[in-house]
Amino acid sequence: MPPIPANRLLVADANPASNEFIASVGRRLGFAVVQAATAAAVLEEFARFAPTVLILDPEGLGTTEIDLLSALGRQRGRAALILANQSDEAMLASAEELGLAYGLHVSVALKKPLSEAALEAALAPQIVDAYRFSEQDLRRAIDRDQLVVHYQPKLRRTDDGWTIAGIEALLRWDHPDYGLVYPQEFIAQAERFGLIGALTDCVLQAGIDQISEWNRAGVRLELCVNLSPKLVTDADFPERMNDFLVARGVAPEQLTLEITETAAIEDPRCTADILVRLRQKRIGLSLDDFGVGYSSLTQLYRLPFSEVKIDRTIGMELPQTTATRTIVHAMIELAHNLGLKVCCEGIENAAALEFLTQAGCDYAQGYHLARPMSAQGLAEWLGANASPGGALRLAS
Repeated sequence: MPPIPANRLLVADANPASNEFIASVGRRLGFAVVQAATAAAVLEEFARFAPTVLILDPEGLGTTEIDLLSALGRQRGRAALILANQSDEAMLASAEELGLAYGLHVSVALKKPLSEAALEAALAPQIVDAYRFSEQDLRRAIDRDQLVVHYQPKLRRTDDGWTIAGIEALLRWDHPDYGLVYPQEFIAQAERFGLIGALTDCVLQAGIDQISEWNRAGVRLELCVNLSPKLVTDADFPERMNDFLVARGVAPEQLTLEITETAAIEDPRCTADILVRLRQKRIGLSLDDFGVGYSSLTQLYRLPFSEVKIDRTIGMELPQTTATRTIVHAMIELAHNLGLKVCCEGIENAAALEFLTQAGCDYAQGYHLARPMSAQGLAEWLGANASPGGALRLAS
């Protein structure tokens, strides 16, 4: 019997062209895909195929939205649900609330027509561990330099438009058998084997070396790196980090460490001490995934953050609902009143970016702006997109 694929996508859309488009994007991302065009087929495949992700447009499937979501809820599947339809924002929000009410794991609601970038952004976080890496596999990856770093541009709002301000360093594993493996597929094992510190060191070293090289070339960019929760309990980390920056001629202000609120609350006293010492050395601190946790507001005034980063799932919904835009506007105002900068992730179209411009958001990231890329790819992207005045020429 063949093994069950780890990533299984069920596409439920009555429109054949839309159905095939979504399926093709899913296959390219590594999902096993099953398609359905009627409510009966959706329910049958939901039970048989046990998808890890369901992309559903209830319209035209031959039943009411309430009946279909209710029936899916009764099956008690664990699939992440991505709703997609052409309804207005109020109806889209209503469908999202209805799915949650029936116990479905609603990930995001997308308004059609769907773009490839929006689909990729919605599906990528749902990719689960398709491999079973051993401790030896991970140690070999570190020892043989199989770990590589890609960079996603972070743009700053200016009076002249959005301009490149920095980059976020993102770890990849260039596996000899599987090709490029993404962090969600091996980070959990790295934490379990006590190797997360070595992986974080790899990202920091590669990113800071790259910033140092660009400094010497006269290109000054900021660097953002996700900090493992394990390192916010390492009392020696701030001093090591400072020595590393000094040795490479990189100003502390050029580095921002992104920390989730989960990491910030595991050992509050120790975390506070380490974060204060990092800020005393002028290293930036960003509260990552802002807006999806339970104690973010408390962390904003208890810990010395310099920035909040609005979670990508919220950014993706900006064009969809007034409620989301109202919440993001309030987040920006709150952060600014506390003296913090704001970055919003998940910006997948021009409408979302225009909203952030009007709302006064400081930074933005997302596939509409630029995807993660190698250092060489980033250099080429900068040459192709940066105008003489520094603002970015965005494709429409």
